[in-house]
Amino acid sequence: MSVLKSNTNAIRIFLNPYCNYGKSASRWEKVKEELRNRIGKFQTEEILSPDEIVFQVSKALKNGEDMFIAAGGDGTVNLLLNTIMKLSDNPHLTIGAVGLGSSNDFHKPFRPEASINGVPVRIDFKNAFPCDVIRIDYQDIQGHLKTRFCLLNASIGITAEGNAIFNSHLIFLRMLQKISTKVAITAAALKAVFSYHNISCQLTVNNGEEQEFFVTNLGIIKNPHFTGSLCYDTPIEPDDGKLGINICMDLSLFERIGMLIALYNHHFQGRPKTKSWMATRLSVKSKQVFALEMDGEVIHTKSAKFNIIPMRVRCCR
Repeated sequence: MSVLKSNTNAIRIFLNPYCNYGKSASRWEKVKEELRNRIGKFQTEEILSPDEIVFQVSKALKNGEDMFIAAGGDGTVNLLLNTIMKLSDNPHLTIGAVGLGSSNDFHKPFRPEASINGVPVRIDFKNAFPCDVIRIDYQDIQGHLKTRFCLLNASIGITAEGNAIFNSHLIFLRMLQKISTKVAITAAALKAVFSYHNISCQLTVNNGEEQEFFVTNLGIIKNPHFTGSLCYDTPIEPDDGKLGINICMDLSLFERIGMLIALYNHHFQGRPKTKSWMATRLSVKSKQVFALEMDGEVIHTKSAKFNIIPMRVRCCR
């Protein structure tokens, strides 16, 4: 794989040593030397907190740096993205990644040539390309208006609840994680499938009329891959200026299991009780508080608006 060796500023890596139930530190040790061989010199900083990374990235930007790598999971990539969006409007800032997390959806579909000792990497700065960003405006449960951004996808329903369960570090999940990350992800997803209650939501796509749906799952995507091995068949690209919107409506328990099997086999469109759109805007509101997942990170709200920002950042291949 051809990668860029920096002749000016060193590439800066922001390392999250605590993700993937604490396994990321040992995985980092397996890749850092070969990483240096592939991209040349780099500087590494541990992410101490979401507030601290703002200071760290701000300092790097003031030094004229524009090439960054998130070493961690999808949440680490999302944290770096949100920090960059907060601090700079420069569309030429470039994000790469070393996949030390649980699912590593940012790296999917996985490519054998884009890995180091089994760890997926996106470090090809030479062939980086512009990517769209999803902007989400929502009101938190305290009533404060917030804005977040994501590169991969957002969800409401079973996927969001499954992520919340996985992120909760329940004892049984921690035990399963020691056996297999895939097993832990599957267990969290199944718990959400069995325990989730469909909720009434009002959706407005672009400038269309408001429609009510009993939501089992709603995916707002830029990457069809999510939650381990699941994948939509939506024809979406990272730079096409569109949101892929996929909804499952009022599914029974057996229908949910059937949907999981279908998504495992990359089948969605045209299935009963589903609907899909390609759009640039989406509004969702409900009388109930619901979980809203964004690149694996989960918050709770009663309303959210999604907009696409075309080609806002650059991403490594």
